Amino acid sequence: MADTQTPTVNSQITDAVTQTNVTVVGEAPAQSMAMVYQSMAHATSLLMQNSVMAQGGMQQINSAVVASACQRIMTLPGQKAAAPPPQAPPASFNAPATGTPSTSPPSSDPALGGGLPPSPNSRSQPAGETITPDKKRSVILKAANEAAKVAALASEASNDYNETQEMAEDMLATANPHDSQSLEDAKSASATAHDAARFAKIASQASQRADVLYAQIFDTANGENPDLDTIKSLFKQLTSQTSKAEKARDKVKEHKNQVNGLSGLDI
Repeated sequence: MADTQTPTVNSQITDAVTQTNVTVVGEAPAQSMAMVYQSMAHATSLLMQNSVMAQGGMQQINSAVVASACQRIMTLPGQKAAAPPPQAPPASFNAPATGTPSTSPPSSDPALGGGLPPSPNSRSQPAGETITPDKKRSVILKAANEAAKVAALASEASNDYNETQEMAEDMLATANPHDSQSLEDAKSASATAHDAARFAKIASQASQRADVLYAQIFDTANGENPDLDTIKSLFKQLTSQTSKAEKARDKVKEHKNQVNGLSGLDI
């Protein structure tokens, strides 16, 4: 009777298969954490890039506002001599007795011998408040200072937002993935920084609007017939932009303090 042998597999083959399975199972957690860290690093880099771009944009806006204000102040017109008022005809004026008849219409003034009644449209309108050159300079300078104040508030809001964004990015980069409280604080700081960006944008828009209003005040004051009521209305709108920028700046500072409290830093 022939001997029957049980087929066997070489031990080297079984060891290779077993070690391969163990390697896959052992490297899976490390590869998963590496993907998490890589995604977090990519998100942090995007946040830093957006922060740098926002800061650069605000610096360009501030430079444009200051340059425009300085240019308009330096190009203020000088004082011009006022034209003499027209001379009224003397009361003893008499029309020539001889010669060709005059082709001009008869005067409506009874003192000059005219027979036509005065026209309703010829009544003199009450003159508005005149703007002297000194007052014109004062109004333009006051508007320029107000626009510069709005620009300073917008710049302060932008700087506070940049600091808030940096603190939120640091918290996101140093958050412990295994600590739920650390992750929650990082998420809250990121949301607060995002809300601060909205208020910083409001302050920037107020600065741009203030520059437009200042330009309108400058053009109106230097026009042929400057209207004081229009200038007052524009200046009132300009001061409202100052209040708007100040409130937005305070909101950004409040959000900065909130993120500061979450990060535990003393700034």
